[in-house]
This record gives sequence, C-alpha cells and structure tokens, in this order.
Amino acid sequence: MLYVEINGAAPSIADLHRVAVVNYGHFTSMQVRENRVRGLDLHLRRLDDASKELFMATPGADRIRSLLRRALDHVPGDVSARISVFARSGDISVPTPDVDLAVMVSLSDPVPETRQTPWNVCSIPYLRESAHLKHAATMGLIRARRAARSQGFDDAVFTGPDGLILEGSIWNLGLWDGETVTWPQAPKLPGVTEQLLTMGLHRIGVRTRTRPVVAQDLAHYQAAFASYSWCPAQPLASLDDVSFANPAAAFTMLGKAWDSVPWETV
Repeated sequence: MLYVEINGAAPSIADLHRVAVVNYGHFTSMQVRENRVRGLDLHLRRLDDASKELFMATPGADRIRSLLRRALDHVPGDVSARISVFARSGDISVPTPDVDLAVMVSLSDPVPETRQTPWNVCSIPYLRESAHLKHAATMGLIRARRAARSQGFDDAVFTGPDGLILEGSIWNLGLWDGETVTWPQAPKLPGVTEQLLTMGLHRIGVRTRTRPVVAQDLAHYQAAFASYSWCPAQPLASLDDVSFANPAAAFTMLGKAWDSVPWETV
C-alpha cells in the first residue's frame, strides 16, 4: 500500500519531478497506530528546525500536523508515515526565505515494532554530510548498507576519521554495560526513537549517558542494539569481531522503557 499527498492534494507530475531531480530537502519517519504517534512533538520539532536551517523558512508545525491528519483520513488503519519538506519551485541555490515550501506525506504499510534475529554488523568509514539533519541526501548511507550486505553482514555502523563510532545506517547505536545505556557522542542524527527511549529509561530509573565510543571500548559492553522507528531496540549479535551476550534482562528492561513512552494523537 502506498498513498502520497503533497500539500494535501494528489501530487502533480511537476511536483514529483521536482522531488526526483532536486536533492535538497529533509524528512522524518514514524509509525502511526490508531491515529497516534510516539514522539509526535519531536518529529514536528525536527521538521521545523531543519526547515529553518535549510530554507530559512518553515511550513509550521500546525500545518504539517493538519496535512498528516488529512492524509490519515484517506487511509484508515495503522501505517508507516514519512513527512518530507522540499522547495516546490525556484532556484534552491539562492539563499532566501522567500521559498514555496511543500509538505509531502507518504503512507505505506505499517512495520511491526518487533525484534528480528540479532544482526551482525560491520563498521564502514563514513560521515554523513550535516549529520544532525535527516536530509534527502541518502546515497552514501545506502551505498554503505549495500557494501555491508555484499560482505555477508546485515547492516553497517559508520565510523569517523578519528576512529569514533558514529551511528548506524538508518539507526542509532545503543550500548549496555549492565548498569547504564550509552549512546555514542559524535556527529550523528539525534534520533527521535533514541530520545524517546532515553526518556523512558529515565522514567523507569535506568541511567543513560552520552560519551565518545571507539572500537576498543566495545568489549566492555554486554549488549548492543539498533534504535530506530521500526524497532526501539533491535539486538546486535556482533560489530566487526566483537560479539555481544545480549542478556534477556537487558532487552526486557529496554522494552519496559519503550512501553512507558506515551502516544500522542495526530
């Protein structure tokens, strides 16, 4: 199933051509259940902040929320939603706030937030441009995932030129040492799921921290997981030559933290 609207209407050929050939914009992705989203306010804030940085203008959170609600009215039931913001016309290389911003809402089949068989991942040197943004320039991360899978791995973790572990291809890396969840401190996207899971962990009394992580540190952790909109805590069996025990109690704890995250009505 796929349903797409741009500014609340069926997309025109001109709009689709613009999205296809002008690789300048940003988006956010979320799971919608019964017209509710976990962390909706964080998704809207992400879109607002990125719009201001990339376009010096913003569609506004109220407008985006209204357009998402309108699209959901046409597709009853649970869905995966992606909201993209792009410039509908004009020379995007000219820095001006006088820009015709468009909001594209794409709805597709829902993805269950269930864990898969633990992944084996490898590290690949790659630093996303403007890593703090969830932008449309995704070629590098897709190429990294392809490279990892061509070597028999499930996915890739990016490393910086200084050896820092950054983030997964489309997810954030979480590490558990038996007492504390660690998120790597590095140029990366501050994932909505990472933020929500951190709030949930604090809510149930579990400590978290953000600190630089290098490959030599990995052996000190009992569990590792990928955190993203499809699954808040997908276990990792290994990262390069480091294996993780992944005690069941750790993922029970992560599940409890995630279950404490409230839903917001669209």
